[in-house]
Amino acid sequence: MKFLRALRTLFVFLLTGILAFLVFLVLVIEVLIHGPSESARNIFVHSCQETSALKFVPRWFLGNAEVDRILEPAPEEPDEFVALSYDTAGDDFAEADGGEAGGAAAESAEQAENTEPIVIKDIKGGTYRGKLMIVADPKRVIVGTLKNYGPGVAGRYLMDFVADYGAVAGTNAGGFDDPEGHGSGGSPDGIVIENGVIRYGSAGAAYRNVIGIDGEGVLHVGNMSGQQALDAGIVTGVSFSPGEVLVQNGIGTENLQSGINPRTAIGQRADGAMLLLVVEGRHAGSLGASYEDLRDIMLDNGAVTASMLDGGTSSAMVYNGEQITRGSNLIGSRRLPTTILVMPERAS
Repeated sequence: MKFLRALRTLFVFLLTGILAFLVFLVLVIEVLIHGPSESARNIFVHSCQETSALKFVPRWFLGNAEVDRILEPAPEEPDEFVALSYDTAGDDFAEADGGEAGGAAAESAEQAENTEPIVIKDIKGGTYRGKLMIVADPKRVIVGTLKNYGPGVAGRYLMDFVADYGAVAGTNAGGFDDPEGHGSGGSPDGIVIENGVIRYGSAGAAYRNVIGIDGEGVLHVGNMSGQQALDAGIVTGVSFSPGEVLVQNGIGTENLQSGINPRTAIGQRADGAMLLLVVEGRHAGSLGASYEDLRDIMLDNGAVTASMLDGGTSSAMVYNGEQITRGSNLIGSRRLPTTILVMPERAS
C-alpha cells in the first residue's frame, strides 16, 4: 500500500508539473502574440511557420487571417526568371562584380583563409552560434544525391552521404516533402542535378531558389527552369523553394522577413572559395538566426553570391568524420534527399 501511495503521489507531482509548464508556455505565447512588441510577435509567427510541425500554433492564437497578414505572401514570380550570377564562366572569379560590401569584406579576409584548403570558423551573434567552412577550391564542392527518389524512398543521413562518397565534409542541402515533420527524406521539393543531368524534376518546369555549381566551379543562384539551369552549365545542383537568395553580385538582398531558426546556407567569394554555413538553433546556447543574419554573415566573409539551403532539424555540418554542429532534433539526425559535400583535394 505504501508503494501505491508513493506511486500516486509521484504521478500527481509529475502531472502538476506538466500542467504548470503548459500554463507557463501558453502565458509566454500570449505575451509574444498579444504583448507590446509587434516585432517579437512577427518573429514568433515566422519562426513557427518555417517549421514542419508547428505551423498551427500561431493560427490557434491569432487566426488564419491575421497570420496570413503578418506573413505577407511574396508576390507572384515574374514571367522572366532572374539572371544568373555570372555572365561568363572561367577561373577568373575576381572579375565578377563584387560590389562595395562584398569586395571590402573579401579584401579584409585573413591571409590563412586564402591559402588553407579548408578553414573552419566559429560564428557567433546575438541569438546564434555556428560554423563557417571555407573551401578554397570550389570544384571540390558537389551535391550528394540518392540512387532513387520518390514517395516510397527513404533518405539517408548526412554522415552516410559523406561516407558513401568518400567526402571529407558535408552539410544538408535541398528541401523535401515533410508533412508535419514526418517526411522520409526521399522526395525533394524541387530540382536535383547530378553530372549535368536532371535527376529529379524536369527541364520544362520552373524552380524557385536554385543553387547550382557549373563545370568551372562557379556558384549560380536564383529562380530558373530546369533547362535554364542546364544551359548555364550547372553540373551539380539543388533547390530549396522556401528559401531566399541572400547575396547577388556582392549586394545583399533587402527586406528579408523571417523568424529565428537553425539555418544552412552556401556562398562564394570573389576568389572562388566556397562558404558553407550552418547555424545551430532551438537550444539554450543558440536560438537560431534570421535570413538577415545569414546575409550579413555571408557579406562579412566576402560572399559575392549566396543563398539559403534547407534549415531547421536538417541543419548539420560534418567534418573529418564528426558532426561539428549541434542539431536541434532531440531524436537525432534526419534523413535527407540531398547534401552538399566537399570531396578530397584533387591531384595537381
